[in-house]
Amino acid sequence: MANSNSGLDLCVVVVGDPSRELVQATVRLAREREIDTVSCENVYSAVAQMAKAADGRILIVGTIQELTRENGSFFRIAAGHAVPCCCLLDQAGPAGRPADPRGDLSRGATQDLLEAVRAGATVLSNVQDLRDVLEKWLATARRHNAPRAGREPSQAKRQTRDAAGASYEDLRATEAELSALLE
Repeated sequence: MANSNSGLDLCVVVVGDPSRELVQATVRLAREREIDTVSCENVYSAVAQMAKAADGRILIVGTIQELTRENGSFFRIAAGHAVPCCCLLDQAGPAGRPADPRGDLSRGATQDLLEAVRAGATVLSNVQDLRDVLEKWLATARRHNAPRAGREPSQAKRQTRDAAGASYEDLRATEAELSALLE
């Protein structure tokens, strides 16, 4: 990871084709805030970037289709490193075909959405919403770098502890509720 101009050792890793609007918007917004960016063509390269940035604060941004490859294993890896993810719902259906005009998600898209939600990823339906996500992440990173009086577990660690205490039935019920909402 390159040295950050922000002085906070921050980096946004953006996954996807450099010609896509999401990648271009992410790079532009990060540069405006003097945050380093690393572009990765695929999710496998993003895993390598997570390993390189073990001591820095990173945010992973990509399309939901790209980040849910390998049955969402990327989200599990990112959660293991306490790395936040932000993904954009694709406006096209499977294999680039137009999405259902009623706005219904295909079964595969529904599964992708569930994987992202289970992992705690921020899901966007519009590229313009990325600015708010980046601002919140930046504010959190600055807050975490500020001196603190006492040791307090990070929000990610608290969420992990809370999720670890949930039973399998609780998680399945939540998944069923999400599936019902999406139908």
